[in-house]
Amino acid sequence: MKDNLKNLFTNLKDKQGFIELCAKEFEKKPLSIQNNWFGRYWAIPEKHLERVLTLLQTANYQQYIKNKEKCL
Repeated sequence: MKDNLKNLFTNLKDKQGFIELCAKEFEKKPLSIQNNWFGRYWAIPEKHLERVLTLLQTANYQQYIKNKEKCL
C-alpha cells in the first residue's frame, strides 16, 4: 500500500495543498505531516492509511479532471 501512496503523492502537482488538507483532516501541523508522513520515512500511522489513500486518489482524480478540461 505504501508504494501506491508514494506513487499517488509523487503524481500530485500541488503537494503543499494536499499536505495542508491532511493537516486539517487529522488535526496535525502541516510541517509535521510533511516531514513525518511524506518525508524520507513515510511514517503514516496505520490507522490513517486508508483515509490518506482515499484523499490521494480523490486529489489525483480532481487533478486529472482539471487537466482534461484544459485540453478541451
